[in-house]
Amino acid sequence: MGYGLKELAFVLGRLIDHGVDYVIIGDTVVQLALKTRTFRGDVDLYALEPSPLIEQEFYGEIAEKERWGYTTTDIGTPRFIALVGDKEIIIEVYENFMDFNIPLEILESARSIKLEGYKVKFIRQEEYFVLKARQGIDLEKLSTYMKKLKKIDLKLIEKTIKLFPREEQMLIKNRLASIGLKIK
Repeated sequence: MGYGLKELAFVLGRLIDHGVDYVIIGDTVVQLALKTRTFRGDVDLYALEPSPLIEQEFYGEIAEKERWGYTTTDIGTPRFIALVGDKEIIIEVYENFMDFNIPLEILESARSIKLEGYKVKFIRQEEYFVLKARQGIDLEKLSTYMKKLKKIDLKLIEKTIKLFPREEQMLIKNRLASIGLKIK
């Protein structure tokens, strides 16, 4: 079961109200670009402040105040299960840790939009494609998104790939090529 833009904006707004500074990094980015009416899947956030690893108590208090479920992700960062009416929204909060690494340049270039009065930051869809290709997961989902998107900035994809170590760049390019995105 999915959820709508109003429910998404409510949950993201509550995090802002509690002082969480974040950037949306998951496929919500593409769903927003596609002007999706019904969002599916979890919402992946990169927390700029406070640290989800160091300040876990802070995040636990948010869950308690909001009456959200609270667990952790595979890397030990906060995972909320928010109920908005009869809709369940899972929010996973990340920061660079172990193999999970998003270059600072991507986060610093995040764009903003207004959702129900809240200024929400998000990475670009091309940057999301590179992050997913680097992970090597959800390539079929990327292929589906690629076919639905009206425009993909290949120069931005090339620029984003160059933010990663040289030994990873060819792997990212090959994975993107496997879904039809040919990068120089």
